[in-house]
Amino acid sequence: MNVFIAGAGMGDSKTLTGEVIEKIENADIIIGAKRLTETYAKNGRRVFFEYDADKILRILHDNPCNNACVLFSGDASFFSGAAKLLKLCPDAVVYPGISCVSYFCAKIKTSCDDINIVSAHGRDINIVSEVRGHKKTFVLTGENPCGRLCDYGLSDAIVYIGENLSYENEKITRGTAAKLRDIKIAPLSVAVIINEKYDDRVRIGISDGEFIRSSVPMTKAAVRAISVSKLEIRPGDICLDIGAGTGSVSVEMALLCPKGKVYAVDKSTDACILTAKNAVKFMADNINVIHGEAPSVLTKLPRPDKLFIGGSSGNIGAIIKTCGASRVTVNAITLETLRAAIDAFNDADYAYETVQINASYAENIAGYSMMKAQNPVFVITGVRRNTY
Repeated sequence: MNVFIAGAGMGDSKTLTGEVIEKIENADIIIGAKRLTETYAKNGRRVFFEYDADKILRILHDNPCNNACVLFSGDASFFSGAAKLLKLCPDAVVYPGISCVSYFCAKIKTSCDDINIVSAHGRDINIVSEVRGHKKTFVLTGENPCGRLCDYGLSDAIVYIGENLSYENEKITRGTAAKLRDIKIAPLSVAVIINEKYDDRVRIGISDGEFIRSSVPMTKAAVRAISVSKLEIRPGDICLDIGAGTGSVSVEMALLCPKGKVYAVDKSTDACILTAKNAVKFMADNINVIHGEAPSVLTKLPRPDKLFIGGSSGNIGAIIKTCGASRVTVNAITLETLRAAIDAFNDADYAYETVQINASYAENIAGYSMMKAQNPVFVITGVRRNTY
């Protein structure tokens, strides 16, 4: 049996390529979502309405023939179910289609070679974090992203929304996020978001003065820069900040993992409120604030890749064992906390290193710059053995 996996364009037959049309015409059976295949269910042709890869494989097994054509919307190589089917049916031949990216960008007369592409179909994405760092972002979506953009200070972003692309009821809407935030959109929609104020800097050691402050403790910039760098955060990491305080470490973690999540835990209500405010200020929608005490609240959270402990209420060992993160950084001011961290890493079979930071900041006093010392801080970093 010859199996052809074909991209069906937007859905309307006019967006099919000539190559795909030929495979459809010569197919003994056609398989795909109903909106893509129902037009071929005539004249005795065998058509199966299915898009799940496992069920498609069963249909192919139960219906032997010479040529089978499986249709997936858009381009078969772009966020498509074709990827899973290819793993189950590696000998299939793939024929590309017109992707919604190229189609929609052509409609709104913009290039797509410099665009950040994400999908919210069946995925939990951080749309604000994606938009924050890019001038142009394309998103596959079934929900209007404008409300969330506005909530995080991106109300001036220009948004193009495309609904029911290629069909007779195709609709393209343009406006600011603020203007479009309350409109309802079709389940099969796309959006292009233009953020002229995008910020793609890698920021570690953000100035203390940039954060919203109160009497809640904060990890200062110099210590924060070293502590966060030791975690070696990747874009998709799940991070955990215990004793979040002002949220300065949570923010820096979040800026480094725009496709991941940061769980900021603190037992203080004031600290949680402050962390949430700083998350909004820095457009970090991937920060989830958790009010509670570790390790008891950790059982309800995903297992983190990276863990920072700024305040543990004496529970360092239990926190590290409960989390099982690949890399852990602990900040300690007292010798007792340093000892507890070392014992915890030894008990949990982590290799570790310790750095002591003695930071001083210049202050203007009567026209002179005087250095004012901060409390020395131990930064203890542990790496779970056999992690890498």
